[in-house]
Amino acid sequence: MIKKKWALRKPLTKKVEKELEIYPELVRKLLFYRGIKTKQEAEAYLNPNYERDLLDPFLMKDMKKGVDRLLLAIERDERIVIFGDYDADGIPGSVILSSFFNEIKFTNYEVYIPDRHNEAYGLNENKIGDFVAQNVKLIITIDCGITDVNEVKLAQSQDIDVIITDHHLVAIEVPSAYAVIDAKQAGDNYPDKLLAGAGVMFKFVCAVLATKRFDIALGWEKWLLDLVAIATVSDMVALTGENRLLTYYGLKVLRQTRRLGLQVLLNQIKIRPANVVEDDISFMIGPRINSASRMSHASQAYYLLTATDQAEARTIADHLEEKNKERKDSVERIVKDLSLQLDENNLPPIIVAGSPEWGLGVLGMTSSKIVERYGRSVWLWSKNEAGTIKGSCRSDGSLNVVEVMAGAGDPPAGGFFSDFGGHPMAGGFSLAPNKEKELIERLTASAKKAKKTDVVTELLADEELSLDQLTWATYKQIEPLAPFGMGNPKPVFWLRRVEIAEVKYFGNGGLHLELMFKKSDGSKIPAIGFFASPVPNDPSHIFGDIKLEAGEKIDMLVTLEKSMFKNYPELRLRIVDLKKPK
Repeated sequence: MIKKKWALRKPLTKKVEKELEIYPELVRKLLFYRGIKTKQEAEAYLNPNYERDLLDPFLMKDMKKGVDRLLLAIERDERIVIFGDYDADGIPGSVILSSFFNEIKFTNYEVYIPDRHNEAYGLNENKIGDFVAQNVKLIITIDCGITDVNEVKLAQSQDIDVIITDHHLVAIEVPSAYAVIDAKQAGDNYPDKLLAGAGVMFKFVCAVLATKRFDIALGWEKWLLDLVAIATVSDMVALTGENRLLTYYGLKVLRQTRRLGLQVLLNQIKIRPANVVEDDISFMIGPRINSASRMSHASQAYYLLTATDQAEARTIADHLEEKNKERKDSVERIVKDLSLQLDENNLPPIIVAGSPEWGLGVLGMTSSKIVERYGRSVWLWSKNEAGTIKGSCRSDGSLNVVEVMAGAGDPPAGGFFSDFGGHPMAGGFSLAPNKEKELIERLTASAKKAKKTDVVTELLADEELSLDQLTWATYKQIEPLAPFGMGNPKPVFWLRRVEIAEVKYFGNGGLHLELMFKKSDGSKIPAIGFFASPVPNDPSHIFGDIKLEAGEKIDMLVTLEKSMFKNYPELRLRIVDLKKPK
C-alpha cells in the first residue's frame, strides 16, 4: 500500500542564499530546490539561449557514421524506411525526418508505424521480409530499435542497413546496426542522456544539415521544435538540461506553428495557439495523438501532423477527437464494470480481471485508475484480433509486478506467459488464449508468496503560503521556471487550515472537483482537482476521511497556475493533495 507523508523542503544554505541574493526570496528557494546553486546556473536556467546552450550532436557515438550513411543513401536514391514507434514521441520524431526529406525533395522513402495491438514493439521480422521485397536499402528507427538484436541482424543479413535512433536503455547486447545513436549506450560522450526519441532525431537532422546544408535556409530546423516539445512533454522525460531548452523554444514554435494539422487541432479543442503551455500538450494534444494508436492506428496521428489540405486535416482531427472520446469512455466503462464485480468491503489481495470487450489500448491507464481507487496491485487483460491475451499491470507500491509475473510462470519463468516485462511499478504481458482463469490463480498464488513493501510517498512542499499570498505577483515569480514537467516540477505550496467556501463537482457526471476559497479581502480563488472524484460526490477513496463541505477547514498542497479557459486569464490552484489539519 502506498502511504503519503507531507514535508516542507529544507531551508537554503547560507552560501546559496548569498550566491542567489539578486533574486526574490521565493525564487531563490525554488532555484535551490531544483539543484541550482550559482548565479551562472540560475542565468542559464531562467534565460535559456538556443545558440549558447544547444549541444553538439556529433558528441553522440555513431552520429557521424549515421549521417554519412544517410547522405550516401540520398545520393544513390536508395529506398529508405522511417520506422517510428506508435506513441506521441515516435510519431513526431517520424515527422521530423520526413519533413527534412520533403524539404530537400527526396521522395524515395516510406514511413512505417506498427500496429500497437497486433505487432510487437519495435522492429519485427515479418516487416523486414516485406522491406526486402520492396528493395529497401536503409531503415532508420525512431524511438525504438535499441533492443531489436535479432531483427537488426536479419535486416543486415538481407543487405538492409539499419540506423537506430533511440533513447531507451540499452540491453546487455547492442544490436549490430550500421549505426546506433543512443546517448545511453556505453562509450557515448553526449553530456545529456535524457533526450526523448524525437529529440534524438532532431539532433540527427541537425547533424545532417551541419554536414550538408542542401540549400536549406539557416534556422529552418528550428521550425521542427514544436514536434520536439510535443514528444518531450508527452513522453514524460526529464525537463532538465537540453530537454528544457528544446521544450522552451519548442513551445515558442508551437505558439506560431506552421503545421496545418496542429492549427486545426488547436482550434478544435478551443486553445488559442498563442496561449499554449506544456499542460496543453500533457492533457490535450498528447492524449489525442496517442489515442490514434490506442483506439485505431498511429498513422492517423502522423497524417494529421503532415497534413497540407484543410479538409483532410479537419477530417483527421475529428477522427482523433472521436477516438479520444472513445478512449475516455472505454476507461470509464472498465472502471464501472469492475465496480460491479468487486466488493469494496472484501477486496482480493490483488485485482486480476479482463474481457475481450475491453480496449487493449487503454488497459495501462485504466490499471492506474484502479490502483488509485482500490489501493491494490492490478492486472487487466483483453484480446487482440488473433485471440492472444494481452494486458497491462500496475503496482500499488507493495509488490514488484515483474517479480510476481516471474513467480507465476513455469520455472524459470517460461511456458505460461508468451511474453512479459516492465519495471517494479508497471508492466505488460501476453499469453495464449484460454488461460484467463489460470492467470488469476497463478498471479494470486505468486503475489501471496512475494515480498511485500510498504511504500511511503513523500510529498514535498516548496513553501508554506497563505491564501492572501497567492497572487498574480507570486505567479509572475514562478512563471520563468517553466516549462514544468518531470525533473522540473511545478512549485508546490502548503496551505494550512484554509476554510472551504464552496464545493462543486463538474464534468462527465461529476468527475472533477472544484473547491472555492475566500481571501481576507473577500476575493475568491478556486482550487481544481481534475479526475479527483471518479465516484461523483464521493472523493473518500482519494482524500480519505476529509469532509468536503462549506465551512470545513483543511490543509492543502497546491500548485499555482494561470488558466486560459475561454481565453480569459484566471489565477487558480491545482490540488495536489488534501488532509485534515492538525
